[in-house]
Amino acid sequence: MESSCSTNDVGKWRAEEAIAGNAEALQALRELITYPLLYSREARKLGLKWPRGLLLYGPPGTGKTSLVRAVVRECDAHLIVLSPHSVHRAQAGESERVLRDAFSEASSHIKLGKPSVVFIDEIDAICPRRDSRRQHDIRVASQLIMLMDSSATSTIGTKVVVVASTNRVDALDPALRRSGRFDAEIEVTTPNEEERLQILKLYTKKIPLDPSVNLEMIAGICNGYVGADLEALCREATICALKRCSNEIEEDNGCSLLMDDWKIARTIVGPSITRGVTVEIPKISWNDIGGLTDLKKKLKQAVEWPLKYSEAFSRLGVAPMRGILLHGPPGCSKTTLAKAAAHAAQASFFSLSGAELFSMYVGEGEALLRNTFHRARLVAPSIIFFDEADVVAAKRGTGSSGSTTVGERLLSTLLTEMDGLEEAKGILVLAATNRPHAIDAALMRPGRFDLLEGLCREAGIVALREDISATIIHNRHFEIVKSSLKPALTSQQIDSYASYMNKKQTRKLPHQLAKSGERKLKHTKNWLSGLVVSVTMGIVGVIVFLGSRDYRMNYSKTPACT
Repeated sequence: MESSCSTNDVGKWRAEEAIAGNAEALQALRELITYPLLYSREARKLGLKWPRGLLLYGPPGTGKTSLVRAVVRECDAHLIVLSPHSVHRAQAGESERVLRDAFSEASSHIKLGKPSVVFIDEIDAICPRRDSRRQHDIRVASQLIMLMDSSATSTIGTKVVVVASTNRVDALDPALRRSGRFDAEIEVTTPNEEERLQILKLYTKKIPLDPSVNLEMIAGICNGYVGADLEALCREATICALKRCSNEIEEDNGCSLLMDDWKIARTIVGPSITRGVTVEIPKISWNDIGGLTDLKKKLKQAVEWPLKYSEAFSRLGVAPMRGILLHGPPGCSKTTLAKAAAHAAQASFFSLSGAELFSMYVGEGEALLRNTFHRARLVAPSIIFFDEADVVAAKRGTGSSGSTTVGERLLSTLLTEMDGLEEAKGILVLAATNRPHAIDAALMRPGRFDLLEGLCREAGIVALREDISATIIHNRHFEIVKSSLKPALTSQQIDSYASYMNKKQTRKLPHQLAKSGERKLKHTKNWLSGLVVSVTMGIVGVIVFLGSRDYRMNYSKTPACT
């Protein structure tokens, strides 16, 4: 257990001086610590109960621990840090005692009028899910839940703030994630380009930089780098500069970092998120491939243009392509074209094959596929390359029963992940095969493995070819595309769908006629029965009338008695 106390006055030091990015988590933690002190009177009037727990989750190295330390220092609060190695003890009951001591220390500082924060690092190792933990973990989790509940119901005005961090939020006990414990959950994701620039400026504040160094360009090419990776990049660039300066014979007043030092450091330090998944971007350019001029031009427009001219695409409402299928006989440079596209885009490159995805363990291939797409979204822009795609996405209903089951599960996962790409920007799926007829038809529809998704988008591409700053799509652009665009449905498919609909209507027609006849017959029967009743009532009325008239006439002719 680690305890620290800040002596800085609130307002003199800001957390932005120590960390960069993560503005949402920064503001949420500030409010969690300071609002109960600043607005205690208003909260009592409104009957407001402040949230006392915050869960930070995200990939390793995104700055969750540094964020908590910086905000606690800014707010002049008392910090108590708990980690798995400080909580887990060999003797029974010692781990629970460590937790009780931590919350007791925090409560004692609150009684002195100072905010106190208990920070639990890697909480998934302390309180894992109930279906996968030992008796020791159950006791520790129960103790933590009891301490959080008792702190929330304490009579002290200001409560203990509990902050936890994890990179495996699904492995955490669900009992801790309910309202009243960890009320708020904030994802600390990989920084975007602007946040990477802020982090680089923060780390290079005291490092002499050569005027030729362009931090904006460095931030732009470091896709997928988290804060820890950028810190390691700065350190490696400094080491490269020291080596270069030590080898120079001439005496110099100082040594500064050059752009070449950053380039060398980037080849050594890569994004930690993609370690073990990505492959090194092959150094193959378009000029290394002879011929195939039209195909290379289309690939450049599909791969490079959405990254270089993203504003032009959004201006015309043109969606970037999500999937490209390269097909042809063996040896026609399909894989080489994919490598050249990855090198030209300078994007994170993921490569998958059937040998990696097909596993003897159920669900392992699908998990690898989901994990690859998840990491590709984190480090976008990225390219996912499927070699021999006909093995991974074979037609359903062919082959033996066992292999068909595995292939169908992989195909279903692939279809789901590709449809989920709609919300992710900068991800392109490349696939190569020499048997395009063996690929399932669900992947060949527009929006998945299809270079030409539709008439409107291709018209926008034609407009951008003429002028990259174009703002209007003219009718001639549609005419150009219409002459070369093939329909997604063949005439055989249209005929099959039409015959199916005709059969369906033919089967439906006799049933409808029978129902209509039944309704008409029933209506006729009802009308006839009503008519019979009316006629019968009329005849009865006539008979009664005639009988009453005869009775009156006979009665009038009878002589009176004298």
